[in-house]
Amino acid sequence: MRSKFFSHSNLFILIAIIAAWWITAFKTEPFLYYYGQQIGFTTNLEFLKSSLVYPGGLSNYLADFVSQFFMFNSAGSFLIVLVASVQGLMAINIISHLTGKNLVNFAVFAIILLVGVLIMCDYNYPYHVSIRLLFVFMFTWLFSIIDSKFRKQSIYIWPVFAVFVFYLASGAALIVFAVSTSVILIHSQTKKIKLAAIPLFLIFAALLPYLSYKSVFPSTLINVYRLAEIKHPEILAYTTFYKLYAYYLVLPVALLLVFILKIIPVRKSEEKTVKRKILPKESFYKKMPFVITVQVIFVVLLGYFMFLKSYDSFKKNILYIDYYAQNENWRKVLEVAEEITVYDFRVDYHVTRAYAMLGQLPERLFNYPQLLGSKGIFFESANMIGSLTMPTSDLYFDLGLMSEAQHWAFEAQTLLPNSPRILKRLVMINLVNRKYDLADKFLKVLDQNMLYHDWVDKYEKYVTDTTLAANDKVIAEKRRFTPHKRAINDFPVENLKLLIETNKDNRLAYDYLLALCMLDINYPEFVNYVQHYRYYNLKTLPSSWAEALAVYIVRSKSIPSFVSDETISNEVKDRFTAFNELMKRYNNKDSAKNEARQKFEHTFWYYLLYLNPKVTNALNNKSVVR
Repeated sequence: MRSKFFSHSNLFILIAIIAAWWITAFKTEPFLYYYGQQIGFTTNLEFLKSSLVYPGGLSNYLADFVSQFFMFNSAGSFLIVLVASVQGLMAINIISHLTGKNLVNFAVFAIILLVGVLIMCDYNYPYHVSIRLLFVFMFTWLFSIIDSKFRKQSIYIWPVFAVFVFYLASGAALIVFAVSTSVILIHSQTKKIKLAAIPLFLIFAALLPYLSYKSVFPSTLINVYRLAEIKHPEILAYTTFYKLYAYYLVLPVALLLVFILKIIPVRKSEEKTVKRKILPKESFYKKMPFVITVQVIFVVLLGYFMFLKSYDSFKKNILYIDYYAQNENWRKVLEVAEEITVYDFRVDYHVTRAYAMLGQLPERLFNYPQLLGSKGIFFESANMIGSLTMPTSDLYFDLGLMSEAQHWAFEAQTLLPNSPRILKRLVMINLVNRKYDLADKFLKVLDQNMLYHDWVDKYEKYVTDTTLAANDKVIAEKRRFTPHKRAINDFPVENLKLLIETNKDNRLAYDYLLALCMLDINYPEFVNYVQHYRYYNLKTLPSSWAEALAVYIVRSKSIPSFVSDETISNEVKDRFTAFNELMKRYNNKDSAKNEARQKFEHTFWYYLLYLNPKVTNALNNKSVVR
């Protein structure tokens, strides 16, 4: 006799688990989730205590702990699939307590697995939702066992379980538990007392979060009921949508459907028995191979549809670019950016950073369409949102302006406390500023994160032996570049001028300053600074600088004194002549646009006439920017 474990249903369940792990590991890629959210889990007691004082806090704590392992892609995929699989197996076990042998086990398991895995395609998804629902499945499963063995006592156990579910997983989870257990009672009981208890259970589940908000827990009313908790200050990062609702509803809906399937065949069987006096043979359509085949086809089609709706390669590539920028893998930043065919200001920002860090910015500034002008390579303070704070801090650190790097790191910390990325940045800033006591404090906080002990060990030595910091290449360079003058400037141009005034060797600041001048069509400032190009051992200007200078010379009808025969290359001169001849052949610039784009798209001249935000009005037209 074939083992029950190797049944058709279990075999396909195993195949579904393997397929889910492959999709998670190679398509979703949890390490992007980790680097995107940078959740700061710490092992200290205070962090645990802060999670125990509000409903759902313990779920949040466990979710933060589990999500640390998403940093390791394979392990993170295993944990995501494990949680969803456990939920599915519990659902199957609940159904078996209610109906005995059931033909739809695979479909129930696979749908729960699908939703639990594909919901992770949104990298802003708060993983605490999955952990909260794990508690719902667990307590519903326990209740089904108790109800099957101790039917008279189960209604007295229910309120105790309900309080636990609410405390561990908050109000939305409690309502799901109440609905699911109500369906279980309908399955298993016909006594009036049990049926009468169901509306009382539902009322209790609806009122308990409100009563706890009023008199017990220091939470907000919306958070004790909402599906995904929003922590203050609020960040508009994750929006509830159909998959989140499906995840919350999948258990009670599955139990309800199984109940319907259970009662329909019984009635048909009784009618046929009366007429024929004998039980009919088992229909082919109820045999296991056929039923499993139908379920597999249904689940595959449903999974394919859900994957198409969930998977967004554009958003994933945006996150990949930020990930590579965090790790200073600039060539990979440019490689991924080439796969994105629409303009995006975040791509613009990081592509410009990549060019600058590779020393290619003067030559390649206009290789990416600068639709927002200078606002595309420096984010405006007035329009800063949470996800942009750390990239801004990183750029200012690269440039050597520690005051602004610290400013934006602190802004980010208010949104993501204990984030390893932010703590590492603050440590480095304080080492550059020789504030070793502050660096040590941030190191101690970071050391409570179990994934960063090696990093902490390295830089703790810099605190105890300050000569090590002085010999560190990055720290030594930033100390030479960071201004001693304390000034707060709202405009990037003024910050860059301060950096160059502090140390002319800061080539990165020089390149960015000239880029800003060109993007803002600020010829006086551009000429004032470009004349110092020979200081950087340049005989001939890089292409974008030469193109801007050529336009200035033509418009001003004068040649600056610093210009020699070598300043602008013959190649740029010839191309500028060709560009002017092209424009003269057409009645206006609009009719010349297609040919100009084919021949001169990556030049300052094309930007000046066609991409400049003063021409396109892109800064006021949000439809231009995705």
